[in-house]
Amino acid sequence: MTTFKVGYLIGSLAKDSINRKLAIALTRVAPEHLEFMEIPIKDLPLYSYDYDAAYPPVAAAFKDAIAAVDAVLFVTPEYNRSIPGGLKN
Repeated sequence: MTTFKVGYLIGSLAKDSINRKLAIALTRVAPEHLEFMEIPIKDLPLYSYDYDAAYPPVAAAFKDAIAAVDAVLFVTPEYNRSIPGGLKN
């Protein structure tokens, strides 16, 4: 059976958030052919076109992590009928 890599992003930056707990629980009950890895967003800088010429190392690592997975799962709370600013930015 083929193994698929799934990257997951947690929309809450809090270390004890319910969304982080939910993401961890999802990884434990998922089928064996899914391999999960968290793609952290905590240290990403806010977007600026000044970075387009040379991404900061943390942003380059984020892009590499996204490219390395077969699917991306967002586990995030609702905030003002949308997604949290940290994830949006």
